Amino acid sequence: MIWLPLALSWIKVNTDGVALSSLGVRGCEDVFRNCRSYMKGCFAIPLGQVFAFEVELLVASMNINFAWKYGWRFIWMESDSSYVVQLLSSCFEHVPWKVRQAWQRCIFQISQMKFQVPHIFKEGNQVTYTLSKHALGLKVDSWWFFAPSF
Repeated sequence: MIWLPLALSWIKVNTDGVALSSLGVRGCEDVFRNCRSYMKGCFAIPLGQVFAFEVELLVASMNINFAWKYGWRFIWMESDSSYVVQLLSSCFEHVPWKVRQAWQRCIFQISQMKFQVPHIFKEGNQVTYTLSKHALGLKVDSWWFFAPSF
């Protein structure tokens, strides 16, 4: 995959979730990069047992929440979930009740941002896949402002 630069001030977010087994133990991770491809930060979070679709919704809402927290208001978020891309593009608020509060906060926050959410195939998300696998072994949420050694 070739890095395509964004306009100045934009932050690109690649997102992914991973399952340890068919039991549904999940982890998620995101990587935030500036318009020159320099890493602004990344996180890995163990999610426990949740449905795959809920993971996708949670990951998207965490992306936006971190961007909001750090004052990043120009967000280009790439997701391999075409359903989440569709929900975010339409600002659809009716999602499963377990993730509804986080999702509605996400929808509000993106209404206050410049926000794009294109679909990307899983093969274009290799860095996030590696971090997601790492999230499965974590006991606590982790944030890095630099590339982790693994």
